[in-house]
Amino acid sequence: MLFLLFAPKTWAQENQKQVPGLLINHHFFAKEMPMQEIFSVQKGFQRLDDGEQHSVLRVLVPADFVIPKAWKKYEIARENVVNADKFEAGARLFDEMAAATHSGDKQLTAPKIGQKLPGTFTLHDINGGTWTQDSLQGHVTVINVWYSGCSPCRKEMPELSTWKERFPQVTFLSADFEKPEKVRQITEKCNFNWTHLANDNYFTKWVGGRGYPMTLVLATDGTLQYMVNGTNEDIRKEIIKAIEKQVDASKK
Repeated sequence: MLFLLFAPKTWAQENQKQVPGLLINHHFFAKEMPMQEIFSVQKGFQRLDDGEQHSVLRVLVPADFVIPKAWKKYEIARENVVNADKFEAGARLFDEMAAATHSGDKQLTAPKIGQKLPGTFTLHDINGGTWTQDSLQGHVTVINVWYSGCSPCRKEMPELSTWKERFPQVTFLSADFEKPEKVRQITEKCNFNWTHLANDNYFTKWVGGRGYPMTLVLATDGTLQYMVNGTNEDIRKEIIKAIEKQVDASKK
């Protein structure tokens, strides 16, 4: 009788969902995994959150890396991991971002200040509009390059929306490599009122390893006048100064 009362409780404890400490090559590992085992093989780290106050450290390793047998004792079966699908989705998004921002196309290297945009592009906004270099001619243009995994990008969106009201003569574009439905989901949630370019394979390639967001200010003749990676209050003040300078120049 005692066994019958005790056994179900033990089974439930053993099958309870766990929050892992590490994600390596699609394998989840317990927090007890010794970090000294990791440092000799890692080529970077990424913190993944599930949106429910759980996080896991993703260890980036070479493509040909094979999980050592000695690590198996720390591994947690995927079905026993809390929100495994959300952690894996975050990892996939990071990989997509890395591929999109580290292009080997030298013809699409970011221009220097005073230069026109290189090459050509045809991009579509989430409402079906088509945009090319010619679309920007004659307008002061501001382009904010972001993606959904960038929390500073999302945090600044409500403030950026006030710029459109402050400078009604300026063309404000945001650019994201993700699909239109994802772009719409984020921008509507964050009340971001710029014109949003989805599936961006042009501006995103200039981000490289300098980080998101990236903001550009173009003169009416299409030349780059200001470009910055990252965001904070001081950076946004500098961007506004660059916009004001171009607006004033366009009136002369």
